[in-house]
Amino acid sequence: MRKLRFVVVIFVALTAFVGFNLFASATAHAQTTAMSGCAQQANIETLEACVHHCADQGLITKQWVTLSLLDKLDSAENAVSYGRTARAINALNAFIAEVNAQSGTTIDPMHAMHLVMHAQIVIQTLENT
Repeated sequence: MRKLRFVVVIFVALTAFVGFNLFASATAHAQTTAMSGCAQQANIETLEACVHHCADQGLITKQWVTLSLLDKLDSAENAVSYGRTARAINALNAFIAEVNAQSGTTIDPMHAMHLVMHAQIVIQTLENT
């Protein structure tokens, strides 16, 4: 009887563990898929939309951080409109620095990583034009 009880306990524990791992990997895949949607067209406008989305979802917890990030993106957008690519890249690098500084404090770390990657893609696009 003890062996049977032990086998049942082990089976339940393994089932719970495997089920949790399947759930966790499915959640990670869903989050990656959802986040990759906005980067399909990596430009300053879609990066601004990502910042707004993070703020709306409570993933950026302080309004002043949201406004500061959007200000940097506005500077980059204005620089691009005047053909000043280097200035736009500098503004995007300032954006990245602020996101990194706020990651884990006022910005959800996973979304901070996404914002940084999105900004880096925009920089690469600007460098190649």
